[in-house]
Formats: sequence, structure tokens, C-alpha cells
Amino acid sequence: MKKIVSLVLLALLVVGLSACGDSKKIKIGVVLPDASEERWANQDGAFFLAELTALGEGYEFEILFSEGDESKEVQNVEALIAKGAEVIILTAEGSGAGAVQAAHQADVILIAHDRMAKSATDHADYYTTFNSWNVGKAMGLHLKTEAQNEGCTVDSKCDLAIFAGRVADWPNATYFFGGAMEELQPVLNIFNIINVSDTFSGLGFYTEATFNDAAKNALQAAMLPVDTDWNSETAATKAQAVVAQLGDADKSDQPLFVLAPNDDTSTAIRQEFAEMTHPYESYYTTGQDAANITLASLMGDPVKGKGVQTMTVFKDVRKLVADSVKIAKNIIDDKPGLTGLTSGPSIDGAQTAYSPIDTLTIDNKQNTYDIIFATGYKSKNDDTFSNINWTPYE
Repeated sequence: MKKIVSLVLLALLVVGLSACGDSKKIKIGVVLPDASEERWANQDGAFFLAELTALGEGYEFEILFSEGDESKEVQNVEALIAKGAEVIILTAEGSGAGAVQAAHQADVILIAHDRMAKSATDHADYYTTFNSWNVGKAMGLHLKTEAQNEGCTVDSKCDLAIFAGRVADWPNATYFFGGAMEELQPVLNIFNIINVSDTFSGLGFYTEATFNDAAKNALQAAMLPVDTDWNSETAATKAQAVVAQLGDADKSDQPLFVLAPNDDTSTAIRQEFAEMTHPYESYYTTGQDAANITLASLMGDPVKGKGVQTMTVFKDVRKLVADSVKIAKNIIDDKPGLTGLTSGPSIDGAQTAYSPIDTLTIDNKQNTYDIIFATGYKSKNDDTFSNINWTPYE
């Protein structure tokens, strides 16, 4: 769900415009998807502002938002090129094809930040990511482990609902899903898949090392019926269909396991299952991004946490932003782009840098506190956390 533009974003926009102006030249451009979304405004956007400002003189920059419009995205890239940008960091709204073409026609280096940018014949020069396959593996492992702890077996199966991110968000969503299924596929026989359409039971076994076009096609075909488009309303609608199929079934003595692709969709999905006449006794679900509502749930508050979420994969956006900025600085400094970074296998031909991830679970609140709150990534004073007693963790 889109949120009101915050003071942080307003400050970002004011600084970005006043620092650069229409007539001043820049060296680094940043294009992010939508200023009304929390992730891009108050996380990546704010962190880019801080990291780029810290570079100082000689690394002039400007940050633009594409308003959820791919044509606006291309216009932004062209505007930054006109101001002299040598490097552009882009989080694509869609495929990013137009942005890739515009950048390379002007001999400008393009860094795909968090989402790959490519056309049928070309691709970004660099790609910064969190190793999406491992993010998915962490999700799948959580569900597998909790199911085994709950006593789910071939003879005593437990219910499993599966949802995916936006198939078009390549490679992220496919890799998230593929990593999760690497963990789940060998133990699918301990689950009843309760999706309206079961496109998962017949999947082959895929790993990141053996991933190829055939695996991509198979995984994406399985994902399509449960594609949430990274949208909470879409996720809720798909969850409603599953709940409707269950009807008045009494699940009050059973656990439910849900593969949800991220925190926003996870929240929407669990709220639909909570509307059942006889809801499940216990609920295990995945997510990623460490959204405030999720963190409230993980810290023990199902009220402001809007139910129970048992895990999330925390991808520290500060680290991802720092990696993207480091590549840009290296290029400006005439160094190889990946100097000083952890690199991984190239994806779609782009040189790739991997940022580290953390798994946060409801049964280790101290770990969540130490990683999220003690480091200052999130403030304990946010109203979402007002019901939490922090004393045991400080």
C-alpha cells in the first residue's frame, strides 16, 4: 500500500534539487521507482542521499523518482545524462529496457540496484543484490523446520499455502521462489497444498548452481497463478480464494504454513486466514524486508503486528545502497567497478555484487533487537512499537 510522502522524502527532494539545480553538472544519477512508497522514499532514497553526500566534492549527484511510470523512468535517465552523469544507479519499475537503451546510447554506465534492468539484447553493466536465491532458501528452510517441529509427516500432513512475488520482477522473484522451493520440494509430501491451483507438486528439483532456462520457465509457470505483483491487495484477493475454498472447515487444532514473498503481502495474507470461521491453531509464515508491522509481530505484539509473522529475511538496504554507491565511485575513480566488494556469478551478463542478509524469527527476539534496533536501523520510538517492553533486550 502506498504511503504519504514523509518529511524525510521532502528533505531528500529539496536537497537533491537545490544541490544540483537545472544548470549544474552531475557525475552520478539515481533513479528510484516511486516516491510514495516507503521502501524507495525513506529507506533507499534516504540512504542514497546520505551515502552520496558523504562522497563530497567531485561526486555531484541527483536523485529522481519515476512515479511508478516506465516512460517517466526513461525521461529521468535522459535528464541525468543531459546533466553529464557518467554513472546511473537504477531500480527499474519494470524491465528497465528503455533505461538501458538510453544509458548505453550515451555511453553511460548503468548499475541495476536491487532489480535487474535489461532488454532483449542488452543489460545493465552492474547489478547489486542480496543473493535472492539464498533469501528464498531461508524462507523455505523456516517452513520446513517448523513443520518438522510440529510433527508434520507423510502420514500426518500439514496444510501449506504458497504465494509468489511479481514474475516480471526478474531475477528477484523467480530466485526467491526457486530458493524456497529448493528447501520445500524434497519435503512436499508432508504437506497438503491448499492453493486453489496446485502448480507446485510436479516441479523438478532446482538449485542456484543448476539453474538454467528450463528451471526458469518451470518455476515461473508455477508462480503465475499465485503472483501477488508485490501488492498487498492482490495478495489478499488470492488468499481470499484459498479461504473460500476451505469453507467452514474446522482447522482450530491444526497448524498452517504459508510461503509469503515479502512482509506487505504476508500481512495481507494472514489477515485473510484470520477471518476463517474456525481459524488454524498456529500460523507460520515467511516474509522479507523487516517492515515495521512485521517487526512488531516478531517482537511479540500481534495487535500492531496485525497477527503473527514468524520470520522475515532482513536485507539491510544500507549495505545494498553502499555497494551501489561504491561501484559508482569506483567507476568515477577509474577503478574496476567491483573493487572492494563481494562479487557473485554474473546474472544476465551483468557483473554482480552480493550484499549480506539476516534471518529474524519470532523465537529469537533478542537477535531482532540487536540487528534492527540496537544498530539504529529502526527507532524503538515509532508508534508501531509502542506496545513493546524493550527492557529485557536492552
